[in-house]
Amino acid sequence: MLQTYKTILTKKTQLNSNTYLYRFDLLVPKEIIFKPGQYVILRVPTGKGFMTRLYSIASSPNSKNSLELIIAIIPGGLASNYFISLKENTEIIFYGVAGMFGLKENEKNKVFLVTGTGIAPIRSMLTQIQNSEFRIQNFLFWGLKNYKDVYLLDELKQLSSPVIPTEAGIQTKICLSREQNFDMMPAEDKRYFDLGHVDNSFDKLLTTNYPLLTNSEFYLCGARQVVESLRIFLLSKNIAKENIYFEKF
Repeated sequence: MLQTYKTILTKKTQLNSNTYLYRFDLLVPKEIIFKPGQYVILRVPTGKGFMTRLYSIASSPNSKNSLELIIAIIPGGLASNYFISLKENTEIIFYGVAGMFGLKENEKNKVFLVTGTGIAPIRSMLTQIQNSEFRIQNFLFWGLKNYKDVYLLDELKQLSSPVIPTEAGIQTKICLSREQNFDMMPAEDKRYFDLGHVDNSFDKLLTTNYPLLTNSEFYLCGARQVVESLRIFLLSKNIAKENIYFEKF
């Protein structure tokens, strides 16, 4: 049976032109226990009742007194209209937690291929990796359209910093599908970016690290059509289907 969580919206942050980070503090109960990759359920009020929407938790599982959601606002969408109108200090009821998408705790390398707000559950997983006892290689390929769409860069740079042992850090490539060059960004940030789609960027990695395929797990998250395309792409590389995990929005 799903738990009911009474929360209050304490912070609403605009990340780019159509994406927001919402922080909800727990009221009753005071804590939420979840595994990175799981989601909460919201019943969005409409003129004819309610519609159900699922939102992956984007915060660290160590932050038990709050939860964060990353939500893209779609013009005209009922749930989007609801979220864009939400004011801080509004009380919201969630149900959960639920979902089987989650990080496997083992000594296999982790490769994340995600697009758009598919970064939400992966952000939570990356905090789990940061605290992991396993010294493995971790690669994030995150697809966005333009440089102006980028958010969370400072967080990802911190995860990739020398403070974390090299073999347990995150190697990040934000893949910009509609940019032609890197002229718009600071020189020191260019190493975190690539041009094109995530599958193209992953192929570049294989040219220098092909053995990665033999001891890795792959986590896909994003729009349904994109995730299915990436899954087929990985299967074409002879990656075993049992090493591919995914969540479709």
